[in-house]
Amino acid sequence: MPDMRAPRFDVVGIGLNSVDILCRVDRYPDFNTKKALRGLEWQGGGQAATAMAALARLGMETALIGAVGDDAEGRFSLASLADAGVNTESMVVQPGLASQLAIIIVQEEGDLEARGGRTILWRRDVSLRPEDVHEDFIKSARIIHVDGHSIEAEVCAARWAREAGIPVSFDAERVVPGTEVLVSLTDYLVAAEDFPKALTGSADPKEALQKLHALGPLVTAMTLGPRGALAFDGAHFYDSPGFQVEAVDTTGAGDVFHAGFIYGVLHEFDIPRILQFANALAAMSCRVVGGRAGLSSLEEVEEFISEHSEL
Repeated sequence: MPDMRAPRFDVVGIGLNSVDILCRVDRYPDFNTKKALRGLEWQGGGQAATAMAALARLGMETALIGAVGDDAEGRFSLASLADAGVNTESMVVQPGLASQLAIIIVQEEGDLEARGGRTILWRRDVSLRPEDVHEDFIKSARIIHVDGHSIEAEVCAARWAREAGIPVSFDAERVVPGTEVLVSLTDYLVAAEDFPKALTGSADPKEALQKLHALGPLVTAMTLGPRGALAFDGAHFYDSPGFQVEAVDTTGAGDVFHAGFIYGVLHEFDIPRILQFANALAAMSCRVVGGRAGLSSLEEVEEFISEHSEL
């Protein structure tokens, strides 16, 4: 008999979590020079982790499956997830290995294109393995979200999800062996701007999204930074403009966009509304330094959309 129990989580994420050390400077330093810092902050980060934190801020029950080392950074990662309301019981601690650490240099001055931009230096020894992911935990979600950084484990999880009729969301950023298999098991693929061309070979965004759609997803989309997002559902293209804000830091904006997209899917928004909601959530996150410092509540997002719709 099928398991008729209600799902335990709205969303289970599988993938990266990080310690982000945010270094604020007026302008990016020239080679072989010294530069004064305007500020230094430690925050939780990582693609899947930040998406889960953003969804928790929206009132969703979320959990993350990921790996940390038994170091100070690992302890900080777990604490920051718990503080954000993300369940960590399926996080894996790998003794003797270094947790993910990212040093993020945020430029605060310059022209509109450069201001709020960031350069990331990262280190990671830990990696999530298929045996670290458990079928019952995957099947306790209404939707799962993967970020392509633990392909074997994510493919395993996506297959279990498909068996149970649970949709899969994929934050597609890079192409590695196994990526196409994961795409074929995905229902909602939202890619970074360079990903569609990298996987399909097509430089035309619409053609590339069509080719990705032919691999299996119900909806394929790509984020376009301040220009918003483009999506394809097999019949129509949807071009959703971004919201104009004074960007302080774009760290995590894509991760937050995914949270907004997933929220819209779970609440059965139509695609234009999903994209509008996700664009708004991402834009709002860019107004402060760090991927999680600017996470918004549902009421705040709805107010932001209402205010900007009147402009």
